[in-house]
Amino acid sequence: MLQLSSPSFDASVIELVMALTTGAALVVPDGQPLAGEALAEVLRDTRITHALIPPATLATVPDGAFPDLRTLVTGADAVSVELAGRWATRYRMINSYGPTESTVAATMSRPLSGEGVPPIGVPVANTRVYVLDAGLRPVPAGIPGELYLAGNGLARGYRNRAALTAERFVANPYGAPGERMYRTGDLVRWRADGELEYVGRTDAQVKVRGFRIELGEIEAVLDAHPRVKQTVALVREDSPGDKRIVAYTELLPDLSGPLPAEELLEQISGSLPRHMVPSAVVVVEQWPLMPNGKVDRKALPVPGRPAPSAGSEGPRTPREETLCGLFAELLGLPEVGIHDSFFRLGGHSLLATRLISGIRAEARRRGHGPDDLRESDGRPARAAARRCPQGPPVPPCHAPPAVLNHRWCSPPGRSPLL
Repeated sequence: MLQLSSPSFDASVIELVMALTTGAALVVPDGQPLAGEALAEVLRDTRITHALIPPATLATVPDGAFPDLRTLVTGADAVSVELAGRWATRYRMINSYGPTESTVAATMSRPLSGEGVPPIGVPVANTRVYVLDAGLRPVPAGIPGELYLAGNGLARGYRNRAALTAERFVANPYGAPGERMYRTGDLVRWRADGELEYVGRTDAQVKVRGFRIELGEIEAVLDAHPRVKQTVALVREDSPGDKRIVAYTELLPDLSGPLPAEELLEQISGSLPRHMVPSAVVVVEQWPLMPNGKVDRKALPVPGRPAPSAGSEGPRTPREETLCGLFAELLGLPEVGIHDSFFRLGGHSLLATRLISGIRAEARRRGHGPDDLRESDGRPARAAARRCPQGPPVPPCHAPPAVLNHRWCSPPGRSPLL
């Protein structure tokens, strides 16, 4: 069993308990976040038979043979039809669902076929699910409704947040007296085969690389800027499996001249956690509107790829040339300079994990240690080499960890569970 999850993420409990209760070996990697070829090597070299891998991480694993792998469980985000098609036809693939408020997992699917939208399954033992309308009445099969969870795994509430607890943990009219159920905010429907299918959210909350994000919070930060008139934030997936937050902004007229989108992004970055900072800000002069007068979000333009700085200095040494080449390859750019920012050019935590793996692989190929590539005055080298106070080299400490490495602390506006 692969111990891929950080102990600060509740999914790690599944990995620990599965190994403990079956007498299986628990394979604990060296502490570095795993993705891409590095994860593939661990799956092959350590002969992993069972693994829990989130979709965003699984999408980075190159196609190849994993002769010992028997069961692959995925979860923490929606699984695309394409990703299920790649893996479910070769291995026993299970799709799981479960917010932290219901302790690790609430539902699990039967083995996926690789065809059609992957279901999120049926409730696990000691868990009950209800698909209800606005009046808390069960909806017929095939009709979307909000998913409510009840059972032994339910949390008691949010610490020091009585109002939020009362809003999300409500009385269960279908349970024993005094029993509660958790209002997930997720829209689902019962399928004809008796499994649940995820449809979307009842609010503006989205999940990007495992992080819950309220798009309204991003819009509020941008709208608070004195030059901004209106903002619309959304999640785009212009490349399969690559979800990015994009903010569209209309600016107020100002005598001081135009405000470049890059400058606006720089100004609001300090007010948002790294995982909520948009990959791009697009300034629009006129909103595309639907007949009812609302913004037509589907008609908003595709953001252009960030470009390296015009005056950026090129690599000066073979070491810098290697690092800049790795940056450019991951970001899909023809070239980058030594002072260009990885995150400003579209990088994120998962790509940063792949960057570290790429540096290690290149160091092994050359017969050197990773530090031989990291010792450089260039921005790419510094970004890859910077160390957190108590750990091995990782991306800058203010960057979010990989999708599985959630912090113990809560993001702004959230409380940890009791």
